[in-house]
Amino acid sequence: MTTLTAENRESVARLGSGITPLWELGLRLVGAALHIMATVAVVQVLQPIVAGVYFRGVIIAFGLAALLRGKYDLFIFEHFIDPQQSDLGTAHARVVVRALGIRVLVRSAIACAVLLVITTDLDVMDVYLRPYLQTYLPFVLAVPFATLALFLASTLRATNHVAGSVIVSTYSTNVLIIAGSFAIPMLPESALEVLSWSFFTGNLLAAGMGVLLTRHVFKTPADPGWPKLSPAEWRDIFTSTARNGLTGVALAAVQWGPTVILGVLGTSVEIAQYAVVTRTAQIIDFIVPGAIFVPQSARIQSRLCRAMRTARGKLAVDLSVSLATTSLCVVAVAILTPWFVGWYGPAYAGLTLMFLLLFLMQWVNGAARPAVRRLAADWDLRRVRRALVTSMGVAIVLSTLGIGRYGAVAAAVGMLAGAVVLNAQAILAALKQVRTGTPP
Repeated sequence: MTTLTAENRESVARLGSGITPLWELGLRLVGAALHIMATVAVVQVLQPIVAGVYFRGVIIAFGLAALLRGKYDLFIFEHFIDPQQSDLGTAHARVVVRALGIRVLVRSAIACAVLLVITTDLDVMDVYLRPYLQTYLPFVLAVPFATLALFLASTLRATNHVAGSVIVSTYSTNVLIIAGSFAIPMLPESALEVLSWSFFTGNLLAAGMGVLLTRHVFKTPADPGWPKLSPAEWRDIFTSTARNGLTGVALAAVQWGPTVILGVLGTSVEIAQYAVVTRTAQIIDFIVPGAIFVPQSARIQSRLCRAMRTARGKLAVDLSVSLATTSLCVVAVAILTPWFVGWYGPAYAGLTLMFLLLFLMQWVNGAARPAVRRLAADWDLRRVRRALVTSMGVAIVLSTLGIGRYGAVAAAVGMLAGAVVLNAQAILAALKQVRTGTPP
């Protein structure tokens, strides 16, 4: 990507979010509340077996979205993760993000069309499947919008606009699901259909919100003479994204592999239970990045870094702060979990082991976050690919072998094992870098 720096090396860092850490934490807490309220709305109006059908549709939409955008997310992580040393100037970044967003939308729309053709053929050949296929139509149609929205959310997060990322990935979809649940008493026989189309509409609005926020963040300078990317530079960009193809598949599999396998092999009740536990555990992922800013805003971390004055000291402080804040967040959510389960209903009681496994997964991801970010900043595609592929292999093998016997618990074990393998490799790479003073 060296050709991208020939004209201008202006940093994406000048695109400051303008949001204070406490405001950001507040926005994340609102997102977590909407996340839980939407989960409660689904499980209170749908019986577990029907809720499993709904959550299987969510797996179809988000799992396919993760696969379609994986290599583009990796390109963003590679070139935007360290704004101070970004390969892309501000105007170039806007152009590249716009082009990749269009590419993501077009490719996911083609995948959606192919999936619709396949399901239509099944509908014609096997008439008894028709109600089943109609049930999943909103989720299939949501794929292009979910893919674009989550790609733009990843882009915002990579440029440290995490509040905007949370708004795009969370607010619209959950608000529409909550709103749809209020219409169900008037249409009780159509509860699943109402919530499914609410999910579709929420992703449509999320994609629109993502476009608006990224247009605001990546502002084009007023200078009409600003250089444009040449055809050779575009070829370089698309070659770089294509080179991430296998790694992108591994990234999607680490994030969604065990869940997708459960969606294929598990029963509807198991899927519903796993989805409820997963969505509860994800609250930790909402809170941790915002909570980390609290000690930073008090200048605790910077004082410790100045006292140590070494790369190893900074890494130790980063990991210590992440470990402490993640632990506190996990404990807080664990304390609130019986309250959440009371809202979910008796069908979702007795899932302590699954809660424990997925809380541990979130704890591992949160505690090792600085090491993972360092691994992305010091981008080495071979090392990144190896970390993701090995993590994917462990997660998928454990899930595939165990789901038939242990159900959703095996999927949770697969997710935890994949997270442990990935984060352990990131920590080892970070320690090697600070020890040798060279990139991992």
